This record gives sequence, structure tokens and C-alpha cells, in this order.
Amino acid sequence: MTRGKLLLFALLISFFSIGQEEKKLFEKYTEWQESKNWRINAAGAFSPGFLTENTQSVQLHGYLGFLQDRIEMRGDIFYLLNQYGDRPRFDMNHQIYAGAFYHFSEKSFQPYLGFQPGLALSRSSEHGTLDLESGEIVHKIAVNPLISPVGGIKYYASHFFYAFLETRYIMGKHKANTYPVHLDEWRFAFGMGLFF
Repeated sequence: MTRGKLLLFALLISFFSIGQEEKKLFEKYTEWQESKNWRINAAGAFSPGFLTENTQSVQLHGYLGFLQDRIEMRGDIFYLLNQYGDRPRFDMNHQIYAGAFYHFSEKSFQPYLGFQPGLALSRSSEHGTLDLESGEIVHKIAVNPLISPVGGIKYYASHFFYAFLETRYIMGKHKANTYPVHLDEWRFAFGMGLFF
């Protein structure tokens, strides 16, 4: 056997053995996945929002969920990047949520609905109070309750990755040391996630 044929034969054997190892790892993963009977979902996205009076917001959005038998328990976090438009009301409006979701399918496309109560760490940029000592307008940070119904769809593209598109309506009020300001917002998110 010539040196070239010997090298080709050695390469074929090594590729075959690598393929067999990958197959064994995938089988072990599948067995582990079936034995635990639940999956972890984690995702990130940019999330645009629409407020009243021609105002938009942009947030970073991330979540972590635990899915079993079409029921998902999930926690979400939003970090406000900025607001634009005719009446930007907040220079701070970071939010966290926790709640339950129901998936209507266990196939690749999974529509779902959910409900999450949450909290907003917010500061109004338009309403403040006069500080009598300094003579300046003060905008205080407050923590306020929220509620949010959510609907969306996930597409599980492979054994580890999925894409999602969802929308939510947020209801709440920023109450600090001034006139209450509505936190109501229609928000969308599109992003990629991992599950294992």
C-alpha cells in the first residue's frame, strides 16, 4: 500500500470514529433529556415598545424558563436603553417579571400564552418636585408593580437553538413623589434562544 493510500485510509477511519463519538454523545444527551422530563429555555433580544403620544422605547430583553409538559415557568428582565418621540416619559424604566406560560404544541412551532406580574424600577424624566434646600427639580426613583399578559411563538430549529417572536402589554403606574405617570406600553421581542 502506498503512503498516500495509507494516509487516506487513516483519515477515513479517524472521521468514522469521530462520527461515532458524536452519535454516542447525542444519544447520551437524548437519554438525559428524556429522563429529566423538563427543559431549560434561555433567550435574549432587542425589544421595541410603543407608548401613547407617538413615543417609542428600546429595551434589552432576556429570560430564563423551565418547560415541562407544555407549562413553562419563566422570569424576564428588561433594561431600558432609550425612549424616542413626542413625549419620552422616563429616563429609567427597568423591569423584571415572573410568571407561567402555556405552550399549545410540543412540535417545532409552539404558540404560547402567559401572564406575568412584575416590578418596574423607574424614574420620570418629565415630572419632578422642587427640592427646597437646593432649589432644583428632583426626579425620584421608585419601584412599582406591573402586570403583563404575553403571547408569542417559538420555532425550535435544532436540538439546542430556537427563535421566538412575542408581544406583551404592560400595565402599571410610576408613583414616586409626583403625579402618577402611566407605565402602560405595547412591547414586542424577536430573538434567539438556547434550550437544554
